[in-house]
Amino acid sequence: MIYPNAFATIRSLPRTLCSGPILFFVVVGVSPALGPGYTQPMGQHKQPAPPPPGGIQDPRRLAFSPGRSRGRLPHLEKHGCTYFVTFCLAAVAASHSSPRRKLNEYAAPADIALYSEPSKGSRHPLLVDERLAAIVEAALLHFQEQRYALHAWVVMPDHVHLAVTPYTHTLAEVLRSWKSFASHRINDVLHRSGRVWQSESFDHIVRSNHDYERFVEYVERNPVKANLCSDPADWPFSSARFRSE
Repeated sequence: MIYPNAFATIRSLPRTLCSGPILFFVVVGVSPALGPGYTQPMGQHKQPAPPPPGGIQDPRRLAFSPGRSRGRLPHLEKHGCTYFVTFCLAAVAASHSSPRRKLNEYAAPADIALYSEPSKGSRHPLLVDERLAAIVEAALLHFQEQRYALHAWVVMPDHVHLAVTPYTHTLAEVLRSWKSFASHRINDVLHRSGRVWQSESFDHIVRSNHDYERFVEYVERNPVKANLCSDPADWPFSSARFRSE
């Protein structure tokens, strides 16, 4: 069940609704014509990838990949690792960019995931528009099981959570591809130009099979935690909807 008034249209939403901590996603069913560049993310390799064969790689046994630009957040990459990732819309204030307690190496997955959440004090839910959320999901799934294994994902009104294992490309390259494709298509639909995403993303190397399960659970339960729906499988732009098939 989607909360509330699932059959409202995006045009009827008052502007003040977008500024509060509780967001309302508009769901009318995904139209077959969702705008330029949209590709229906169904069919072969468009479902959640299973856990990595042999389980999660112990990152302590793997060498670091060449470093990339860091900005405010550290970005550590190791070939063969699985990552929990969050990226936010450009207009959103990320909570991890403000002064707060630092995470340590023993932090639990729930604490790490919560740290990646955008600030509730400043939200701009552009992705309440189902056309735009569908474009983002299609971008995520475009090279599923080719360049990466996408194990779990959720497109929230103002950010994206996912768990991914890169194959042939680095995490930085995969993120850049997703953001670039989605940005161009979203701007096409909205007949505008400009930045869609924050330049930085939050990423964390998953350290164990237990942590992997906790991150997948966090990703797929995010809409429930945000009071947007009653069951993870009800969210229309999430890997959770495939779990019961």
